[in-house]
Amino acid sequence: MATATFQPNTTGSVGFNPQIAALSICAVSAMAAILYLAPPPGLPWSEPAVEFPSEAAPSKGTVAAAPPKFEIVFSDGDRGLMVYGGYVYVVRLGDKLPDGSRAIGFEKQEGSWSAMTL
Repeated sequence: MATATFQPNTTGSVGFNPQIAALSICAVSAMAAILYLAPPPGLPWSEPAVEFPSEAAPSKGTVAAAPPKFEIVFSDGDRGLMVYGGYVYVVRLGDKLPDGSRAIGFEKQEGSWSAMTL
């Protein structure tokens, strides 16, 4: 009668290595957290917010700059779709908006969506 015995693979490691998979998942999670907390400088709203003067003096030739224009087009409660500069962005609660404020919620008023901010 023959019995099956374990034969080590002498040609090299071929297959799934759970340690490498766990390290890869940890590395990807760490990178995602870093990019969420400190977005790269190329995003339009990652620059510091511009202070707008409270009063414009047209007689001096100065006109108050308008804040950046963005639009919330849809929300499912804790996420929203924002159109800004010709691109569509996913905005989550706590994300920084182009005008420098933080999104704390989304609501629908008279058929259009708006962001509640801090």
